Amino acid sequence: MVVAKVRKCFSTVLSGALLAGLFCIVGSGEASAANCSAGGGLAYLGNTRGAARSVWLSGTSAGSFGLEAAQGNQMVDTWSKSKRGLHLSLSPVVSNGNGGTHKLLDLSGGKPCLLDTQNQVRDFIPPDFTWPQGRPDIGPIRFFDFDLPEGRPDTGPIRVFPDFDRPAGRPDTGPIRVFPGFDRPDGRPDTEPVRVFPGFDRPDERPDNDLPRIPPDRPDGRPDNDLPRVFPGFDPPSPSPNPTAVRGGRVVGARTAQNCIDPRSVGSDQRRDVPICPEFVAEEAATQGAGQSRGVPLTPGRDLPAPSLWNFWSDIRFTDISDERYDRDSDTFARTLDMGLDRRITDDLVVGMSFSLQDSSTHAFHDSLDIDSDGFSFGPYAAYRLSKHWAIDASLTYGRYNNDVELSVLSGKYDSERFAGEISLNGQYKFDAYYVRPKASVTLSHVKSDAYGLSGSLFNFPVSVSLPGDSYNYGVLDMSTEVSRFFRLPDGQPFLVFAELGAQYEFERPNDGKILTGDLSEVSPSPWAFSLRSGLRMLLNENLQIEATGGYLSLGQDDLDVWEGKLHVSWSF
Repeated sequence: MVVAKVRKCFSTVLSGALLAGLFCIVGSGEASAANCSAGGGLAYLGNTRGAARSVWLSGTSAGSFGLEAAQGNQMVDTWSKSKRGLHLSLSPVVSNGNGGTHKLLDLSGGKPCLLDTQNQVRDFIPPDFTWPQGRPDIGPIRFFDFDLPEGRPDTGPIRVFPDFDRPAGRPDTGPIRVFPGFDRPDGRPDTEPVRVFPGFDRPDERPDNDLPRIPPDRPDGRPDNDLPRVFPGFDPPSPSPNPTAVRGGRVVGARTAQNCIDPRSVGSDQRRDVPICPEFVAEEAATQGAGQSRGVPLTPGRDLPAPSLWNFWSDIRFTDISDERYDRDSDTFARTLDMGLDRRITDDLVVGMSFSLQDSSTHAFHDSLDIDSDGFSFGPYAAYRLSKHWAIDASLTYGRYNNDVELSVLSGKYDSERFAGEISLNGQYKFDAYYVRPKASVTLSHVKSDAYGLSGSLFNFPVSVSLPGDSYNYGVLDMSTEVSRFFRLPDGQPFLVFAELGAQYEFERPNDGKILTGDLSEVSPSPWAFSLRSGLRMLLNENLQIEATGGYLSLGQDDLDVWEGKLHVSWSF
């Protein structure tokens, strides 16, 4: 059925099948006659309610045309077009079987010229929409990863120096040990502040419930309600209100709640008592820690921040598709908001849930066909690190979408569902200053659409056509490689620049990959397409990461232009 064809192809476009095109056709028909001055094709759409008329759809170039019923050789409609597009016709000839043949004629020349012939076997269904990015967008894997020291569970901020209890800026949740490598004397539980000299007893048999005085009596009548002075003649220094980072013996600006160090500075390896400044933690980990960690990262938003128990991420994505192949004149603009929340279960396992909101608008055949769609999808995902260099992730997604169709003067609404599963293999290797991340993924989806009707008024005659439901499968193999490295802004802020080259192969396509041309004939484009993306990632603070990406996704497909823009924001906590 021609209607079934168009419907399947539009479903394929928004489920990622850019190669399958925007329209599909299942029936057979004669190609445009080579000796005609114009071109066109014909499709049987259905019958009006009560089977009073048969409804026909023609796709033609500019020119003059006519629709003739073979029964009695009667001309049932004539029209002219100044540009390529679609045209609806009504015929009084109705067949309950596969008869009722009609012919599309080119009347531009001196005599009628046959363009196409169809009988009344309905094979045309207006397009259906599913969505690109139907999988939960596991997104770019982390560029590098920190593993928590000595198997410590990820239940709080990571320590910059894991042998110390109190890292820079860590909340004060318990007394700090002056010498963390020492145990409490005499088996005393660690429930009180440690004594400066643990081998001494309290003077004058004072109960051991306060901090010791050295010497025990306060000088000059000072009240016994403040911390003791080790040397009572000296007041302890006050903390600086503007802590600074030290680099090569000079101040580089206030950053944290205490002094910190730039790892690039000379002799910084000797300053182990001073933490690394937050703005350098990401790059320090990427350039020195990645090779020492467990390796390839797992989920989105964890590229640059220190490891965390939870990560929330969100993508805003825009896709613009301009398809001028085979005179189809189709434009689609889609917007997608993806959100996800995942939790680290172990150092090598992350699980999460994603949710997406989508809408799109398509105009085709010189605005003879308009489709607006909106919907949502959701599902779980998980990622597991197989080795230092490789990780695997998988996802399941359910989506539901509302579609509004306008075909010339007819309009209708229907719902569609999409069930999808994806599995991906991600890798990471370091070569000098560059990181290379290969990736391969397989996606298989099933789309099911409800039956619905197209109704309107044609030549002052009320028209209502009932269309059946439809379903199909779509499968695609994606392969890509990303190359990235760090750079610095003038103020010293590090950021990562990356470029990605990808390939897409559609191994399962509706209608065996055949798509509909501007004159309703069939072609089978290549199942291959190639993509190029580029962008940057950076930390705005210790746990907030952003990424901006732009890409061209239709290399290798002439007259098809697919552009994509994405903004990714993630927050680790």
